Amino acid sequence: MDKSGRRHANIRWFAALIGLILLFGMGQPVLAIPSLPWANQPNSRSVPNQGKNLPTQNPSGRLREVEPPGAVQQLHQALAKHHPQLSLISPLDGSQLKGGPLNLELKIEDWPLANDRELGLGAHVAIQIDDQAPVRLSERNGNRVSLELPPLSPGSHRFTAYAAYPWGEAVKTPGASLHWSLDQLRPLIGTQPKRDAPWLAVVSPAELGGDTPLLVDWLVWNAPLQNLRAGDARWRLRITVNEDSFVVDQQDALWLQGIDNHKGINTVQMELLNGIGESLEPVFNNQLREVPERQSPKPIWLQSSLKDTELARLLGETKPEDPSTTQELGPKEDILEAQDAEKAASKTQAFKQEPLKDKDEKALDRAAVEEDLAEPEALKPNTTRQTSLPEEGLPEKGVDTTEGSISKAGTPAEPSPESSEPVAPETPSPSRPPIISKEPERISPTSTLGGSARELLNPDGTLR
Repeated sequence: MDKSGRRHANIRWFAALIGLILLFGMGQPVLAIPSLPWANQPNSRSVPNQGKNLPTQNPSGRLREVEPPGAVQQLHQALAKHHPQLSLISPLDGSQLKGGPLNLELKIEDWPLANDRELGLGAHVAIQIDDQAPVRLSERNGNRVSLELPPLSPGSHRFTAYAAYPWGEAVKTPGASLHWSLDQLRPLIGTQPKRDAPWLAVVSPAELGGDTPLLVDWLVWNAPLQNLRAGDARWRLRITVNEDSFVVDQQDALWLQGIDNHKGINTVQMELLNGIGESLEPVFNNQLREVPERQSPKPIWLQSSLKDTELARLLGETKPEDPSTTQELGPKEDILEAQDAEKAASKTQAFKQEPLKDKDEKALDRAAVEEDLAEPEALKPNTTRQTSLPEEGLPEKGVDTTEGSISKAGTPAEPSPESSEPVAPETPSPSRPPIISKEPERISPTSTLGGSARELLNPDGTLR
């Protein structure tokens, strides 16, 4: 066979081979790379989401974003120095439980825990199971916190734990939160998101805040970085408060004004979307929460400012006095107070006794003077009294006799210096009339002798 014949034979051979390949290859699917949940669906191109991104929106309508309360800003600034690190101790992630109560144990570092009986909950750790309300822990044993839960329902469950501010907001710094899953009895496929799939955890609204401004907060797990370049949108979160909606692309908490708790029930809905606004696994990423009723009284962190003591108590730096301790110390304090009162009373009594002592001495002196002055009055001879002298045994001189009788009466011829000293006048008391002292009268020698005895005397009193 010449060259042209061999060429035609090769062409027919290759044509037959191609025909066989096409014949047996019909109906087989074409392999394709699986699409990512964040990519455009459908008709994705090499530059995803370009020109089709869902734009973000600010709160509108009756809603308005406002600044956090002043007390919240104070607490946030005081806690900024802490960098909480949270880790799971037991049971381990993915464990299969055998029923019965569940004992969770976590390790928390560089984060204060506090719960004041007067001011309320301070910095704490929160744990959420599936879509349930958070359980808040404020007591520690060293650097461990533990929680005992009733038996879980059979099947798979997802857990979220995070360090939380006193008002319930989750700390967003690296290491401050974690998530894991547990299976009760055996796993139940399809009831939980896949390990690397994105899913949403609603942090607030919760039981801590139902007043205005309202805290709205969330965590998105397995969320990729986005907005690194123009058109690089990977996820969005649509938030609907009652009938007003807006879209965000970050995990920053919001404080919203414009919710009236007096008008029925208020709700907050959160939907996790991809870059062009389509839902991502709505079973886990479309959640609805009811806004709790307004608390009375309002939480202390809604105030415009906090005192230093209040700030320290909410951070667990100081503790209020324990009533039992105060009662135990009460008797000792009473004893000390009684001793102090006794000392003060003794000093007061001493001050009172000194003037009384002076008054008593003055009263005694006055009584002695009055007695001395009153004594001549009592001894004053009666003018009507007559003294009869016997005729026999008369003294030689009458004057000496008279003076002797006067001296026997106890009255001197002239007042003594002591009795002549002036007495300081004193204010008389209302119940006792004043005593007026009189100068004692001078007694002159007199005689009432009669008869023959009188005839024996001269007028001057001498014997004839």
